[in-house]
Amino acid sequence: MDYFTVKYPSSGDKTVALEDGIMEKDKPVSAGSKIMEHFISPIGAEVADRLAARGYAVAGRTPMHEFGVPDFFSDRFETAGQTPGAVTAVAEGAAGFALTNDVFGVYRKHAAERGCCYIHPTYGTVSRYGLVPAVSSMDQIGVVCNDLAEGFKLLSCIAGRDGKDGAMFPDTGYDYFKPAGTLKIGVPGQIMEKTDDRSRAAVNEFIKNFETVEMEIEYFDMARQVMYILCCAELYGNVGRYDGIKFGHRADNCKNLEELYYKTRSSFGTDVKTAAIAGAMALSSDHYVRYYEKAMRTRRLVKESLTFDTYDVVVLPCAIDGGPYENLPLYALAPLAGLPSVSFNYMGSGMQLIAGVKNEHLLLVAWEAAGANKSDNSKTRGNGVAV
Repeated sequence: MDYFTVKYPSSGDKTVALEDGIMEKDKPVSAGSKIMEHFISPIGAEVADRLAARGYAVAGRTPMHEFGVPDFFSDRFETAGQTPGAVTAVAEGAAGFALTNDVFGVYRKHAAERGCCYIHPTYGTVSRYGLVPAVSSMDQIGVVCNDLAEGFKLLSCIAGRDGKDGAMFPDTGYDYFKPAGTLKIGVPGQIMEKTDDRSRAAVNEFIKNFETVEMEIEYFDMARQVMYILCCAELYGNVGRYDGIKFGHRADNCKNLEELYYKTRSSFGTDVKTAAIAGAMALSSDHYVRYYEKAMRTRRLVKESLTFDTYDVVVLPCAIDGGPYENLPLYALAPLAGLPSVSFNYMGSGMQLIAGVKNEHLLLVAWEAAGANKSDNSKTRGNGVAV
């Protein structure tokens, strides 16, 4: 597939591809949707401005799922063997880095399969100003990179308080290269039982480098439903602004306002329509308590269950038995709880690490201590085949 929807002339290692939901001033932005056709951004994303100030150049804009919503129904990316544009651009060397918003884990999974790394920062540490909103309580700009250490260098350039984003921590910057003592790795047994032999062997080899703690992730089997309900509800609220009047695509030959709304919003893809309808139902007066409120309560329980008191980092495979929907709990934990995570390839298998709030440095320490940055078999190309 094409790496870029739009490619810019640039050279050198300090090049960054921007997913098409991250705005550049006076340039088109679509978030992968026809509903934003011909929309020209009046502002530039804070992350893009900070990178430019530190000498990074934009290599181009990459395609994305519509508003970042993956296809849980036909498994489009899985069956076609396609990799998201931002990951492809980095894996194939067309850009040194890429910035994306990965709520559902699509980029985290594919980055590891293609021999790249993905950094999902703590919620509230990177400005979302200039990011097209999708799932506001989980939207967080992350980094696709070839090397975690280099990725954290870039992250240090864009992280830190921005007054234009009201959901941020007050810290003006973060030190991702702090030393750490002996790490304890939490190994969730109920998840390891669901993964394949190769992933299990990779995890077992990885944890040989650390003291381990057997643990269970409570509510893991409920995270999928909680994630789906909350994401659909928030997406419904965010896409409601696209009505054919204020900006973006407007349907032609409409006889009245109702027809304008109907025809314009018919431009949404099936996945976004389905999610928005489910979100409207969850927020309706008949179902609010049963679905949305219960999901919010369970989200709090998920967050409180990850205590990081007897362990410093949790290790997870990047895939368990089943398709994207069955794998969603693996990637739901970090955004639901606002936690930082990284994904990478280890011994030919995708692996994910999760740490406590603002403890990204522990993820980097664990990655380096296990020798993941030196492993000859950690790089993959093509469709995820180890070389």
